[in-house]
Amino acid sequence: MLLSLQWFWPVLLLYLSPQSVEAQFPRSCTTPDALKTRKCCPPWNGSPCGFRSGRGECELLIIRDLQVDYRVNWPRVFYDWVCKCKKNYDGFDCSQCLPGWKGPQCQQRHHVERKEITDLTDGERETFFSSLQQAKHSVSSRYMILTSNDTTVDGNVAFINATVYDLYVWMHYYAAKSYPGTHDNAAHKGPAFPFWHRVFLLFIEREIRELTGNQDFFIPYWDWTRTNHCNICTNKYFGGVGPGGRIDSASPFSKWKTICPFKEDRSIICIPSNTIEPVIRNPGKDPMLNTLPSAEDVEDTLASQHFDSFPYDKTSRNSFRNKLEGFDIPKDSRHLNASMHNLVHDYFDGTMSLVPTAANDPIFMVHHSFVDKLFEMWLQDHKDATYPDSDQVQPAQRAKANMAPFFPLRTNDYYWGRDIQSLGYSYMEYSFFNTEGFLKKFTGIYWKWLVLGVCATVLVCIILGVIIKCKDKICQRQNTRTEVDQSEEHQLSALCLDER
Repeated sequence: MLLSLQWFWPVLLLYLSPQSVEAQFPRSCTTPDALKTRKCCPPWNGSPCGFRSGRGECELLIIRDLQVDYRVNWPRVFYDWVCKCKKNYDGFDCSQCLPGWKGPQCQQRHHVERKEITDLTDGERETFFSSLQQAKHSVSSRYMILTSNDTTVDGNVAFINATVYDLYVWMHYYAAKSYPGTHDNAAHKGPAFPFWHRVFLLFIEREIRELTGNQDFFIPYWDWTRTNHCNICTNKYFGGVGPGGRIDSASPFSKWKTICPFKEDRSIICIPSNTIEPVIRNPGKDPMLNTLPSAEDVEDTLASQHFDSFPYDKTSRNSFRNKLEGFDIPKDSRHLNASMHNLVHDYFDGTMSLVPTAANDPIFMVHHSFVDKLFEMWLQDHKDATYPDSDQVQPAQRAKANMAPFFPLRTNDYYWGRDIQSLGYSYMEYSFFNTEGFLKKFTGIYWKWLVLGVCATVLVCIILGVIIKCKDKICQRQNTRTEVDQSEEHQLSALCLDER
């Protein structure tokens, strides 16, 4: 593939630089020879994909389809051969373990428990935030990110360095931008939505574990039904809100800069900008989007019987996926323009509100961790549900389409039937006696049962009181009668004696 003149020198310098690191594709897969042979099977321990060690093999993909965008039919624009890992091995070269496994041979089970963020201990909170800071400021030793000023031109790409966290931002940006000429993308507005984001969270968890050496690192979740405002927009957590929506200068997150500026031209992928913007938040400032989803919204979403429904997009009705994503909006007195997942994004009225760039705000990951928790709750109650197998689903999100831009390849339905326990994690229920959480739950879906319980208890107590009182009165009357009878009997006896 020939590169345009504009991109030739940056790419050539990357190839020649001894300091360059592996691309979003492995570095060995970005060489002219790899691109010419269309083969991405990096060696591990002396053989492609660790073949001689029984880890994987170099597999031929289906003949690539013609398309006008790199992200459709991933990764056939670039490669015909990629690693397919065996057993519990994972990674682009089969050097890593599948989620839920660890050890040199990936034979030891590994499990973490994701906690609600406001329930973290001081030590857990410090570990989480220090790990995020390290990820934001450490250049990835494994990946680079792809950029393009026009994805419709064959070969018009370049690769640039990125930190571990910015790689994560780029992946969401890459998958979330609509394809030229459509409103479709690889990660939203379709049945792949909850699965893509599940894989996404597992990816960044593993990358941060490898960066920090902490194999028990986990992404907590933020239960937004516990509060009616952003209770984590404080310097104790993700930073308070300063002037103009900037993060309070006392928070380390105030120094974070965004990457991949949003551009309406859908053929542009993450072109560096001369203007580097900070993370912006204005939680609740938009009067049409000044609330967070309620516990009743969650209850209504979880009550959905079908995973997804025709036409498998943002107009679907009676669809759990579409309710969870937030396009199927409840008709109530709030007159919302969005719901559930989408409402949380829009509530922040800033960086989080533009979906392609939203992951620049670290609140993104704890928000999506809770979305994943709700997804698992629904799956556990609907084990007979299936991923839609229909040509009506947009091509990038069909059951057997590969999720972009993940290596090794995973189809959109790959994780169906694999519960989170098998993937090495679970969710700890939050502490009910967190004061704010208790008040929120009391005003949410549980207030009905709490009130009914209190009323029933009071009613029982009243009935018991009435019974006891009546019993006492009956006993008093009986005692009075007994005393009268005894008195009359005594008087009668005395009268009889007098007559004698």
